[in-house]
Amino acid sequence: MDRRHFIGMGGAAALFGASAAEAAVSVAEMSGRALSDFGVIANSESDQTVAMQKAVDALAEAGQPVLIPAGRYRMSGLKLPSRATLVGTGRLTVIAAPPGRPAFECVGKQGVSLRGLSFVNQGLVARECRDLTVADCEVLSSDGDGLYCGGSGLLVTGNRAASCAKAGIWVEGDGLVTNNLISGKGRFGLRIGSAWRLGTVTVLANSIDGPAVGIGVSSAEQGYAMIAMNMISGAKEGGIRALDGDTLIGKDLTRGGSEAFRNLAIAANVSM
Repeated sequence: MDRRHFIGMGGAAALFGASAAEAAVSVAEMSGRALSDFGVIANSESDQTVAMQKAVDALAEAGQPVLIPAGRYRMSGLKLPSRATLVGTGRLTVIAAPPGRPAFECVGKQGVSLRGLSFVNQGLVARECRDLTVADCEVLSSDGDGLYCGGSGLLVTGNRAASCAKAGIWVEGDGLVTNNLISGKGRFGLRIGSAWRLGTVTVLANSIDGPAVGIGVSSAEQGYAMIAMNMISGAKEGGIRALDGDTLIGKDLTRGGSEAFRNLAIAANVSM
């Protein structure tokens, strides 16, 4: 069995069931090229976007994951291609973007995966993507949103976001948002949907502490949301609130009343 076949079968399952540090070691053993081969330098004061873009493009084309070792990397607006898999070592791998810019952008791509990365300022803006996974990542702080994930086949799980001025995680599209931990005094913990589309999405077992609104969910008619078993505390403007664009409407849906919005199912959430 060759290396690529192993990655595509049991190797992937073993990798993604491991911790971030274990995953990084596994990826290092599987991948044939290091980021230093492309001129990427950890802990440099210089912007690493150009060198990292070369590495991501080449390794994604070769069907290899991109291991980002421990260190701090300054970059912004890096374009993620289809089938790009980026794996870091949790808090030891820090991607720092300038204020107002995301570290990574992804538009209309498929099969993209980010795991075990930490971000200063916005980590990702992904629009109209298919089969996007963002797992076990962390936003340490952001002057805007932490992570923005849009498209279909979305899996947003096991992430942490703290001190994000707007939304810790904003998901627009179809998929699963589960087991994320969000804290801080931002506008929203989770934001679901857009002014024109809710999406078909399950929001399950997330823990949110401190934002003005725990979960803001679009009242747009296109789509359906199941929001269940989320723990929300310290949300002074409501645990779960419907949105008309950016405007809060109706009452706190953790207190009942979700029947007013036919495209929402609200069940067994706790707001304290």
